Amino acid sequence: GSGKTTIINLLMRFYDINIGEILINGQNIKSIDKSALSKKFGIVFQNDTIFEDTIFENITLGRKIDIEQVKNASLYAQASTFIENIEDEYNARLDIRGANLSGGQKQRILIARALAGKPEILILDDSSSALDYKTDAMLRKEINNNFSETTTIIVAQRVSSVMSLDHILVLEDGEIIGYGSHDELINTCDVYKEISQSQMGGE
Repeated sequence: GSGKTTIINLLMRFYDINIGEILINGQNIKSIDKSALSKKFGIVFQNDTIFEDTIFENITLGRKIDIEQVKNASLYAQASTFIENIEDEYNARLDIRGANLSGGQKQRILIARALAGKPEILILDDSSSALDYKTDAMLRKEINNNFSETTTIIVAQRVSSVMSLDHILVLEDGEIIGYGSHDELINTCDVYKEISQSQMGGE
């Protein structure tokens, strides 16, 4: 209810703003064809769809992406270990909505799907909530190391998921109540500081 997902919807032009403008590399997104705009993004929503198909097809989604790209994306998404322990590996078939996977496994396949397309802008909308802290940290490290040219936007409720980011927005009831780095927000935003202390003991 704070407005985090609304910002994502505006960036993707699922609906347009009435006042002001949104720029990507200095260009108003309203001047960009919606199809061309969507190709700039790799986005993972928390409850995205897993299809009744192979792991490979679930990651490629019909795009011209080869098996090596799929394996690399899976490695970065922390999915390769469990996939390669499954019989048939990337050719293993998944049940509808990924019923034969755990929540964390589904999220990692969805993240691999987004990474496989090598997006200009990667959006993770609360999409690592089912991952343990160690896996989440490893995922963020891989993204940072291998997608340095990609703008990454992370929507999260865990401070640990965003504390290493260059810029953090703190939202409450649709309003931006804090902006800055983790260290800056600890000193300037009481809400952020309280959340950090409750989750991490004030680190």
